[in-house]
Amino acid sequence: MTRGTRVGAASAIAVLASHLILSARQTQTPSQPPPEQPPPVFRAGAALVRVDVTVTNRHGEPVTDLSASDFEVSEDNVPQSVETFKLVSADGRQAEDDDTSLEIRSPEHAAAEAARDDVRVFLIFWDEYHIGRFASAIQARRALTDFVTSAFGPTDLVALMDPLLPTDAIRWTRNRTDLSQAIQKLEGRYRVYMPVRSVLEEAQLYRRDVERLRSEVTVSAMKSAASYLGGLREGRKAIVFVSEGLPWLDRNDEASLIQDLVRTANDNNTAIYTLDPRGLGAGVADVMWTLAASTGASAFVNTNSPEKALRQVVVDASAFYLLGYASTKSPADGKFHQIKVRVKRSGIDVRARKGYWAPSTTDVDRAAREAVDGRPPQVSSAIATLSATRPERVLDLWAGATRAADGSAALTLTWTPRAGRTAGQTGSLAVTAHTADGDDTFEAPLASRRLSFAVRPGEVRLKVVVKDERGDTVDEDTRQISIPDLAQPALTLSSPAAILARNAAELRAVAAASVPFAGREFSRTDRLFVRFEVYGDAAADAVVTARLLSRSGGQLRTLTVQAPRNGLDAYEIDVPLGSLARGDFLIAIAAEAGDDRAEALFPLRVI
Repeated sequence: MTRGTRVGAASAIAVLASHLILSARQTQTPSQPPPEQPPPVFRAGAALVRVDVTVTNRHGEPVTDLSASDFEVSEDNVPQSVETFKLVSADGRQAEDDDTSLEIRSPEHAAAEAARDDVRVFLIFWDEYHIGRFASAIQARRALTDFVTSAFGPTDLVALMDPLLPTDAIRWTRNRTDLSQAIQKLEGRYRVYMPVRSVLEEAQLYRRDVERLRSEVTVSAMKSAASYLGGLREGRKAIVFVSEGLPWLDRNDEASLIQDLVRTANDNNTAIYTLDPRGLGAGVADVMWTLAASTGASAFVNTNSPEKALRQVVVDASAFYLLGYASTKSPADGKFHQIKVRVKRSGIDVRARKGYWAPSTTDVDRAAREAVDGRPPQVSSAIATLSATRPERVLDLWAGATRAADGSAALTLTWTPRAGRTAGQTGSLAVTAHTADGDDTFEAPLASRRLSFAVRPGEVRLKVVVKDERGDTVDEDTRQISIPDLAQPALTLSSPAAILARNAAELRAVAAASVPFAGREFSRTDRLFVRFEVYGDAAADAVVTARLLSRSGGQLRTLTVQAPRNGLDAYEIDVPLGSLARGDFLIAIAAEAGDDRAEALFPLRVI
């Protein structure tokens, strides 16, 4: 069973926090965690750091006869004592007594196979945005075709990915013929903008910095891939990154983005091998060296024989050592700690990740609070709405509070028919609002997709009945809504509303869109805009911010908030779905003016 996609850094923090809490409660020295746990795992004031080490001889063959005493490990130039040691080996062949089907029958079957220690996992990432359309693409396809048809063993799992492919669409296979045919269809699209592949690319054309944006998309997709692989298994995984580099990022942005990618790859035990298909004399980008060296992999650049070089990826995965040492550094200093590994024996090549980022004290404290007290109630409540809708529903329903022209509160309902459901497309929707002042019923045709009516501040219980064209009830829903006093002097926020664009026509109409999307499940190829208004005497002077949170409430990144502009009275957030892995997230919105503050949460699920 798959363990699901996880955010690498958050996972390490959670492991750290829970371990520190348990250490504080125990009087005896806790036992060392097994070497298979993700790095770094901390215990009793010291950190047990796990390092995967690949050791090969002059011929590129694995060296498998070393002992713990043959290794010398240092952290920040301070010698460390190797406390755990294990040799992991797999040759890609099926054991004689193993009758498991080699053919991958479903994504679930692939996930189960990927979780096995004796199965090697390889993801080929084709960076079409940074591969030339002709010579580079031809050379890369030739090298990859040879690679997939001759380098892998029968049990090896291999998949292809590009910058626009969501992780839930990755398909693992052992069929080398299918892989070879898929590779022949790959195209290089460096500086090729038409035709567009999705609404995301349609939006890129309106940007002056389209090449810079493409580089950011590539890095974000690679980060999502590393997180996704970490969710499949805890053992070593490999990404083969085929690209000519990322030339359109300035030095500061590249350093920050690549550092974040390397951190995610290391947290998820993923080695990134880089392949520049241009051959000798092409002028290799620094990022290709950095990604490989920092994740314990190799860079296949400045070579006219990439077919031979790529075989090293499989060789490295066939045997490697797991070393664990107890770091004497602070387990929560928020700093990067350099790791160096050498072997006393001469004439061999040693590769390991260059270090790890420890979580900060603030991160640990927050994770500790969540480990003891659980998620904040408002976070748990918001996340719960993502799973509250039953699959038999014929439509998704959204209810939100906004302020009418006269300053009073209005309750707006919008609905979106479920894909593939014939019911809910025609007919009517009736809603009864139960308040302290009595009951009111309102009705609208399903085709209108929107219903709005005045309501007093306070608790409102809504009963929604969906009827088909014959008047038969096809769906019902009951929910409790809290209506804020939007006319008060203090800062308040309207309910955040989603505006969705799934094609070019919808994207062009986004500015004038007035019917919020009712669902909360989105694909990475969608364009999602979240809109909201700020009310109160200090609304004009308020500082409005937004943050992307994990499902546990941990902060992932800061989001850009667009202020109201001509033709749009609301604030707007362009949510970067293309850079998110599959899973549940929250957008935390805040408006501040002095001591006055208003907050709101917008839950979403990336599928």
